[in-house]
Amino acid sequence: MHHIRSLAVASALLRAGSATVLDLPVWFRNTYVRMSCNPGYFGAAMVNLQVGTPAQDHLLVFDTGSGTSWLADKKCADGACKNISGFPRNGYDVNASTTSVDLGVYNSIGYLGGATAGFTYSDRFEIGDVEWNQTFIAANQSSWSFIPGDGFLGMGFSSIAQPATKTVVETMIEEGLLDAPKFGLYYGKEFKFTGEGGAGDGPGEGILTLGGSKEAKYVEGDMTWLPVRKDLNGTVYQLWRSTLRKFAGSRQGDDGDGQPSFNGTLEWAAGQANGVFDTGAGMISVPDGRIAAMYASIGWDYDALYNGRYIPLCADFNASWAFTFTFSDDGVAFRDDACVPPLDASGSEGLVLFGQSFMRQFYTVYDFGGAEVADYKPLIGFGELKAEFRPPIEDGKGGLPE
Repeated sequence: MHHIRSLAVASALLRAGSATVLDLPVWFRNTYVRMSCNPGYFGAAMVNLQVGTPAQDHLLVFDTGSGTSWLADKKCADGACKNISGFPRNGYDVNASTTSVDLGVYNSIGYLGGATAGFTYSDRFEIGDVEWNQTFIAANQSSWSFIPGDGFLGMGFSSIAQPATKTVVETMIEEGLLDAPKFGLYYGKEFKFTGEGGAGDGPGEGILTLGGSKEAKYVEGDMTWLPVRKDLNGTVYQLWRSTLRKFAGSRQGDDGDGQPSFNGTLEWAAGQANGVFDTGAGMISVPDGRIAAMYASIGWDYDALYNGRYIPLCADFNASWAFTFTFSDDGVAFRDDACVPPLDASGSEGLVLFGQSFMRQFYTVYDFGGAEVADYKPLIGFGELKAEFRPPIEDGKGGLPE
């Protein structure tokens, strides 16, 4: 159990001349699963920023499901931590930065997919012309062997950040560095390898916007907004999550009459289930006890999927079936024609985790609704992408939240 400590940072805060909107191009590198078709692919979506003095480039996976940012330290990046991504890592060298401040705290973070630990520091972060002092972990331990970047950019709420740290966006909001207390995300149209060389050697068309959002550019029609739910005690905001009330799945018949040959719905009472929108996750993860019924609603046999008796083909990801999620304010074969099923088990009866496979179909906006924690009224927005920005795939429609 961690004990929160109050620590004063000795180095001076570096301020931008005025508040601004920052656009960070999105990089993709395919290391999660070896799939050739987009519906089965969940790659690492990252942004590049500079850390330390002199500034060093670092590619970080942006993660709305966590609070604390971390960078592999030099020893970890140079081989002390396992790396099976196929890409080198640029480790944070505390001794090479003249602005590094040791905060005297050793932190560890446990995720659903891995763990990280290391000493906590403050140092100069830079994006474009904007500079500030940011707290983070320099990881000397990490089980994230498959990520092709240097660490994570935590973009949840600071209420779940590790002791002596804050999230990047909340730090920037508090220091008045951003035009608005929000960020927007367009993933782009390429989810394997971006860059001119097509090998993850540069960014693609995707943009992570800090301090604003670009609905006018990317969105067709109106945005759909969901209120963000506090923790179970109703005291603080932790994750970008909303109250899930209903699931519906259907599949059209093959007889041409337009009637569904399969369909089904599931409902939750108010407060029983959460939908968490997590850029660090890949798929849509649903409660273990509900997953079989969810697949049955589109005519798929979950037991056959789980035990490998049925391998979904990319041709199965088409417009004949759809999932719809309603909110309220309260085993894979490595072959070219095979794809990962759209749902997996979350391990929690009250948790539905919406990852990349869902969110990259939309333009998403994460709005804190205020510049002070006491004034937060956060919302998550989803917008249907204009035709020129939609991913060129033919998988099932994720279904806009209602």
